[in-house]
Amino acid sequence: MADSENDQLTGVMGRSGFLQRLDRAAAGFQRGDPPAALVVDLDDFTTVNDVLGYVVGDRILVAVAALLRDAVREGDLVGRLGGDQFAVLAPGIAVPDLEELAERLQVALASPVEADGRPISARASIGVAHGAPGDTGGDLLSKADMALRAAKDRGRGRPAHYESGLKRRFLDQAALLDGLHEAVEGGQLELVYQPIVRLGEGGLTGLEALARWQHPTRGPIMPGDFIPIAERSGLIVPLGRWMLAEACRQQEADWPETYVNVSAHQLREPGFADEVARAVTAPERLIIEVTEDALAEETVLDTLRAVRAQGVRVSLDDFGAGRGSLPALAAAPIDVIKLHGSMTEQIISSPRPAAVARAVAAVADELGIVAIAKAVESAAQAERLHELGYRQGMGFHYAVPQPARAIPLFLADEALLTMMS
Repeated sequence: MADSENDQLTGVMGRSGFLQRLDRAAAGFQRGDPPAALVVDLDDFTTVNDVLGYVVGDRILVAVAALLRDAVREGDLVGRLGGDQFAVLAPGIAVPDLEELAERLQVALASPVEADGRPISARASIGVAHGAPGDTGGDLLSKADMALRAAKDRGRGRPAHYESGLKRRFLDQAALLDGLHEAVEGGQLELVYQPIVRLGEGGLTGLEALARWQHPTRGPIMPGDFIPIAERSGLIVPLGRWMLAEACRQQEADWPETYVNVSAHQLREPGFADEVARAVTAPERLIIEVTEDALAEETVLDTLRAVRAQGVRVSLDDFGAGRGSLPALAAAPIDVIKLHGSMTEQIISSPRPAAVARAVAAVADELGIVAIAKAVESAAQAERLHELGYRQGMGFHYAVPQPARAIPLFLADEALLTMMS
């Protein structure tokens, strides 16, 4: 039976006791190797609770606590800070050993845990921080928490170490978040369109809508700087709603298919299919884009099916970058897949990515799915992709994203369309 200091569910040290031990370790450090804190946060655990229920969620937390206890060194302390967040105190640990410990925890958490009679992956992000002279336990935990945020920004499922400058970076992100609230409501956002081109023959086959933010004092802010902030804050839902409505409003009768990115947060909204129905005027020329991770949720798949029933098609963006698999692709309501740009970058220099790209194109063809290659930067890449079975591509080799007013020029200029091959 767990004592009063321990977490009643998992048996590891509870938050209060862990913080006290962390304070003592930080206060006692004077020379030698400093203490370190590692904060472990399960990725997408809210979805697990929503889909499988809290009983299964609790079993996963118990299993994760056991994995952590087995993976740490003798003398390290595992605690549960609350919810799906755990922490490890590693007293007196050298930098190489700390890096090894972080990797060991990551590997341990990648192992499926048994819950509800089936194996479930408990993927996690880990923030790592070494103590410094003068740090309190709170300082050390704050550094580890900032490193955790950096780990999630970099794509989750991996450890990140605290670096000087992270605090300034997150303060800057907080300022961007304040501005983004105003931008969504105040007309600072605009859409630009990345042309999608027919490989080999030339011609415009589609347009991908992309958001741009023109900040009143900072100037242009790129999506890579504000989309992650919108995702974390929940602003991605009103931002995505604006994108969908604006893309449908701007689409002219002679425009080709328009692709609009939709986040998993939007797809979880109960009224999303109705939202699409209200916005769209030409369902056959609208394609909504989702990422691989969204395919793991049955409720999202149901939403996609409802959208497709309206005549709107669905594209799987950045295939090869997430957790998707070919069986999942076969079962999902998908009409188009876009090969991740990292594959395109390597198809000339390495046979393995080329082989994978060829296989993806072949599978897509067998399933009746259109395959599009992203990040085409050169004529050599375009030619190789065509050889591998791709008939459509997009990238700066053809054009940078264009404002809506420029699209008629692309449609009218036959010479330009011919060059797009």
